[in-house]
Amino acid sequence: MKTVVITGISGTLGSAMGKAYKSRGWRVVGVTRQPSLEGDFFDELFVSPQKTIEDARKLFEYDPDVVILNAGQIETEVGEGGIPIVELVESMNRVNYTWPAVVGAEAAKLPRSRPLDVIAIGSIADGSPSCFGPVYHSGKIALHYYWSGVGPIVYHSSKNMIRLRLYRPGAISGKFAWAPVNRLNDKAYKIRANRVNSAPSGDKVAEKI
Repeated sequence: MKTVVITGISGTLGSAMGKAYKSRGWRVVGVTRQPSLEGDFFDELFVSPQKTIEDARKLFEYDPDVVILNAGQIETEVGEGGIPIVELVESMNRVNYTWPAVVGAEAAKLPRSRPLDVIAIGSIADGSPSCFGPVYHSGKIALHYYWSGVGPIVYHSSKNMIRLRLYRPGAISGKFAWAPVNRLNDKAYKIRANRVNSAPSGDKVAEKI
């Protein structure tokens, strides 16, 4: 039986991917920062702060065939006028970029006798940052460039056994698709509403991944 480890398992896309892999007979290890979680979209739950090198190493103790770095954080709380809250900037950069980068570097150290894919969930917004979530977008930009640059090095040094792969979905239907409303004037609100209302479900995106 193959094993997939999915961070952000409680989210819209994470839970959809968990169900998709389970339906194919995979063992699904869901990773969450929540102290407890119940659901039919994972077989085992790993509660992790997802902050340190040691946290990254523990993902690979499950001997996975695939690791999907799906956990993310968006700007649901903003200051007056939509200004990013200073306290959240460090947290968001760690969740969206810094820790996934550490996971990728740790994967490169592994001795492998069979292939391993480490897939980071990026965003098409990394090519067109906007006021929707500038801190979120900057993290995804950094993730994209790191993955694209380090990936070939890891693949070569592992004798083609470890691949760092990037998937860049667009908006996914759900509450997290919305920008903080105090960043949107009437015109921007209508534009975003059209985008969100036409966005695919998590299940459809999971099938593509």
